[in-house]
Amino acid sequence: MDQKILSLAGEKTADKLQELLQAVKEDDLANLLQNQAVKGKAAGALLRAIFKGSPCSEEAGALRRLKIYVRSIQLVESGDLQKEVASEILGLLMVEVHNFPGSLLVELASEFVSVIKEGRLKNGKSLELLPIILTTLAAKKENVAYGKGELSGEECKKQLINTLCSGRWDRQYVIQLTSMFKDVPLAAEEVEFVTEKVLRMFSKLNLQEIPPLVYQLLVFSSKGNRKKALEGIITFFNELDKQHNEEQSGDE
Repeated sequence: MDQKILSLAGEKTADKLQELLQAVKEDDLANLLQNQAVKGKAAGALLRAIFKGSPCSEEAGALRRLKIYVRSIQLVESGDLQKEVASEILGLLMVEVHNFPGSLLVELASEFVSVIKEGRLKNGKSLELLPIILTTLAAKKENVAYGKGELSGEECKKQLINTLCSGRWDRQYVIQLTSMFKDVPLAAEEVEFVTEKVLRMFSKLNLQEIPPLVYQLLVFSSKGNRKKALEGIITFFNELDKQHNEEQSGDE
């Protein structure tokens, strides 16, 4: 099956490739991609072929593209792939983001938010995609279905960031998430959401994890709200110092 898909992908038009992909169940296609990726056999070429035969201009093609994209993210996160294979798939996913319509970008971003809040990240490698998805969504001119209504791409991005910052973050990905946000264009209110969330996470980290987080927060604060970030960092260390002094007095 994979050889037939690759062969048809080499043709000038994608008509026969689309016909073949439409005849295959999405789950079977996703499993085929997973098997090839785990074996390290031409996974990038197969993924490229599936995207070529799944145009977003058709509903079936767009839904197939979304299903394969989400499975590819899970593969990158799984840790089951060779480093080179994971990097190739991630690179392809980055390029393909721009071909998605706004409605599917919302679904992709929402899936990421759920994965982060539910603690389902395995290695955090796929987080490289989230800034591109949010940035591309914000640039969409048309209104997009969100919840029970419609919002602009920019408003969708704001709602998603608000939801992400009000949910749970796994301790081991706080530094990565803080670093990720520096690559997303943010309004002043969104910068405040992120700054407040990161400052709340300080008390949940081990002491040795604090310096890299301070660094990432200071880099992020170049987007704005630097005074609040600095005050929060100083308050945290003052509390830590006070706690240490109390413990010392108790020992004496």
